[in-house]
Amino acid sequence: MNPAADTRRIPCPRFCANALGRHIRSRGAVVGTRIYLLHESLSASVGLVLFVCVENTFRSVLSEALFNAAPPPGWRAESAGVQAAAAINPVVVDLLAEIGIRLGPKTPRTVTPELIAAASRVVTFGCLDRCPIGAKDKAEDWPIPGATGRSKEELRAIRDELRRRIADLQIRLGAPASPKVRSQRKG
Repeated sequence: MNPAADTRRIPCPRFCANALGRHIRSRGAVVGTRIYLLHESLSASVGLVLFVCVENTFRSVLSEALFNAAPPPGWRAESAGVQAAAAINPVVVDLLAEIGIRLGPKTPRTVTPELIAAASRVVTFGCLDRCPIGAKDKAEDWPIPGATGRSKEELRAIRDELRRRIADLQIRLGAPASPKVRSQRKG
């Protein structure tokens, strides 16, 4: 059997992780396996906030993790980049760990028309006028600087500004703001 052509239909999202784990153990790897969620009412009722930056390595990844640490009911976040890099910036893991958020495996990905179409809201980072994502009707731009050339303290300030903006976004979405996570470490 060709693993690239293998398709599994799973009746409910809560079984996805277990089914994928069984598939990995039985095949040794997942190559082109697609998992379809048949629980349409669930997927249709969840709003998607898409965070887009140029490379999907820092601001968008931080924002996705911060939003999903305590997602408002009926909402989730994903991130992508206009020109995805090979790997996320490793400082993201440290910045999130300082406030009690664990980032699982994450690989930058390129934004697609399908991802834009699926998003209820799109947030870009200082590039809405230059990003060819075609979502201006449901997008907003946050002029947040990138990580290049910044000190650890400046990166913490960027993270904290993203936390503030995400809490504001959650209020505007009609949901309560994320619960407080552990304060950043000093020193």
